[in-house]
Order: sequence, then structure tokens, then C-alpha cells
Amino acid sequence: MAMFTVARTLLLALVLAGASLVAGADDLGDFADAVERAELQYRIALRTLESSGREQTAAEVRLFRDALQEAIAQLDKRPPPKSDGDESYAASMMQIDVAIIGALIVIDIGSREAARAALTPIGDRLAQLRERVERR
Repeated sequence: MAMFTVARTLLLALVLAGASLVAGADDLGDFADAVERAELQYRIALRTLESSGREQTAAEVRLFRDALQEAIAQLDKRPPPKSDGDESYAASMMQIDVAIIGALIVIDIGSREAARAALTPIGDRLAQLRERVERR
């Protein structure tokens, strides 16, 4: 357990260090970095779901939600220009946040399969969001 925590901390520190090198490249740079950190925490939460108990999984999913909240804060600082026919970034972020809350409820119930089913679509939404940011 301690080794996992050390590895997770080290990995997040490396991502943060790399993100600071490219931050400011464009108006969405900080937001893109925050989304990348949220995706990393999402993957950690999924691995924890497969290898640990309900409480540890819930803790990692809450850390994922915190990372998503950081991305939302970055988006609030510098909202991107609106595109015709493009769903707003804020709406996408809200949908992801609601899905995380639903996943936390399922995790508390205790079904690993149901938790996996609740978390999996969140990864797809995060990937779509990241791709949208990268296209800009």
C-alpha cells in the first residue's frame, strides 16, 4: 500500500513538472494540463478499483474529482471562444462531474462490476474533452 502511494505521488509529480514546461503555450494550455492530470488520476482510480477495496477506490475517485475541479477552475479563469454547434466545455465538465458522483454512489454500494461500469464511460468523455482541447 505504501509503495503504491509513493509511486502515485512520484508519477503525479513528474506529470506536474512536465505540465509546467508547456504551460502557457496557448489560452487553453493550463486547462489542457489540468485535464491531463485528471485523466491520470482517473487511471489511478481504475487501477485501484481492480486491486484494492471499496474505501481506497472511493478515496482515489474523490482525488480524481478534485483534479477535475482543478480543471474546471482553469476553465473558469480563461474560457475558450465559443464555436458554432460545439457543446460548451462547462457542460462537458458538469456531465463528467455528475458521472463521478454516480460512480461514488455505486462504489459505496459495493459492487466492483457496477463501479467499473460507472467509471468506464467517464474515461471516454475525458478523452473526447482532451481531443477537443488539442484541436484548438
